[in-house]
Amino acid sequence: MNPDELLTKYEDGERDFCLVNLSGVNLIKANLREADFTQANLSNANLVRANLFRTTLGTANLQGAELEGANLRGADLSGADLMEANLIAANLSFASLTGADLSGANLMSAGLVGADLNGSNLFRVNLVGADLRGAKLIGANLWETNLSKAYLYETDLTEAYIEEANFQRVLYNEKTLFPDGFDPTEAGGYLIAPGVCLSGTDLSGVYLAGVNLRQANLRGVELRNANLMWADLKDADLSEANLMGANLSGANLSGANLSGANLSGANLSGATMPDGKLHKVFQEV
Repeated sequence: MNPDELLTKYEDGERDFCLVNLSGVNLIKANLREADFTQANLSNANLVRANLFRTTLGTANLQGAELEGANLRGADLSGADLMEANLIAANLSFASLTGADLSGANLMSAGLVGADLNGSNLFRVNLVGADLRGAKLIGANLWETNLSKAYLYETDLTEAYIEEANFQRVLYNEKTLFPDGFDPTEAGGYLIAPGVCLSGTDLSGVYLAGVNLRQANLRGVELRNANLMWADLKDADLSEANLMGANLSGANLSGANLSGANLSGANLSGATMPDGKLHKVFQEV
């Protein structure tokens, strides 16, 4: 089946494309939401920025497929072959990837919020900066996986194989579950929780919206261009911190120590300031 035939059938209301052979086809920006590609051959297909929302791709062959920026939110990819696939910045939030083979795939900056990756193969996968908040990776293979700068808030990694995985600068919270005996702090990760000491760390550009960092030691922290919208920073020590260009709109800064902090270009609209007063929307720092 060629791309034109596929898209024509889709536009005519057909959704069942099980077992079709679409190897190497060009489907850039194609809208195929909620279609069924169970066991289809999409190896090396170009699906960059394609809309595959809630698409069924169970046990499909997607080896080497180009899926950069694709919308796979809520898709069923259980048992799919995604070896060496390009999924940079793809949206896989709430997708099912149980038992999928993603070895060697590139998921840099991918959205995997609430995704089910239980039992998946993530050998040597690039997950740098990926958003894995609330994702399940129970029993997943993370051998030599690069998780640097990934967001692991409330992520479940119990029984995962993490030999030689890179956890440098990952962000996790008290509800994140790691394999028994693993110390994420020793591995270079940062705990985001009330009262923690992150003095002198580099958190520039990170997503910290809504986090609870009450009474945290953030002295001298690099938070340039960080997103701290609605963050709870009550009584936190932010002295000498670099908050240039940071988004602090709606944040709670009551009682916080901001002495020597760089707030140049920071958005403080609606933030509660250290003196308890509300910062006006267009008020200069």
